[in-house]
Amino acid sequence: MNKFTAIILGAAALSLTAPAFAADVEVERNERLYDASGASVAKVNRVETDGDVLVIYKGKVRRIQSDTLSKTDGKLATTLTKKEIRGLN
Repeated sequence: MNKFTAIILGAAALSLTAPAFAADVEVERNERLYDASGASVAKVNRVETDGDVLVIYKGKVRRIQSDTLSKTDGKLATTLTKKEIRGLN
């Protein structure tokens, strides 16, 4: 095996990571996200490579930072409130 083949195989192996891990929290697409009060926000639409998750909330894509995410009793939650989420881009 030459260097080029090893590089290609290494890059391919890195791209096959699923589910993604957000701030030590395992997050999967279509998982339900809850806000700080425990209210349902939306399903996870996408998990970014940096661990942030994208959800569609109030008709817009919102990026929830990975450092706000946690899992309690198997539920994915953020420390943000719905009002704070509404203000995100």
